[in-house]
Amino acid sequence: MIKVYYSKVSPFLEEDTFFRQLAKIPADRREKILRMKNKEARMRSLTAGLLLQYALCEETGLDYETAEPFPIRYGEKGKPYPAREPSVHFNLSHSGDYACCAIGDGPVGIDIQQKTEGKERLERLAERFFTCSEKRMLSECEKEQRRELFFRMWSIKESYLKLTGEGLCGGLSSFEISWREKRIVQGDEYRACFEESNVLKGYGFCVCAEKELEGVWWESIQNQVFAV
Repeated sequence: MIKVYYSKVSPFLEEDTFFRQLAKIPADRREKILRMKNKEARMRSLTAGLLLQYALCEETGLDYETAEPFPIRYGEKGKPYPAREPSVHFNLSHSGDYACCAIGDGPVGIDIQQKTEGKERLERLAERFFTCSEKRMLSECEKEQRRELFFRMWSIKESYLKLTGEGLCGGLSSFEISWREKRIVQGDEYRACFEESNVLKGYGFCVCAEKELEGVWWESIQNQVFAV
């Protein structure tokens, strides 16, 4: 089973609380956060790091409040993995007011997208990144539903590219969404399975995996990760 943990990003922490939370995550992420000038970006990255620490503690049976940060290494295509638990796979995402972490026993990709873009920009993005059939599907959709469908498509496609580790350079138009089977199709081959969630209003939210998804556990852990 894949577990997805998500949390609202705290808009502000007192300095001592901020550094106490910062100590729970690996040194490389700490240093990256401290170099950030934008406070909102800092808090999104911190929340994602805390979600990962919490998820790894849950997976290994360690106490979140006392466990040392899990060191992270990078493998093929730059995908991160926990050095002490290489069989555990994870992926992180954040957007707007939320961050999330997906964790499982096989490769996984997660994406969350706040639905903020204007109509004209959405049309330009769809024209540039979506396949002909996907653009046609959008154009045939009722206007009030078109925005919702766009973000569903974008989140599904992003989660697949994060699963493969290719990112946007992998090309959003190089594969298609099979809605009925909840699979990613490239040519004549199934590449991955996906599962969406509507637990967060105003966000596209999707997890993607190579193996058949027998179940996805979605859990909000706002209080746990920011416990002081």
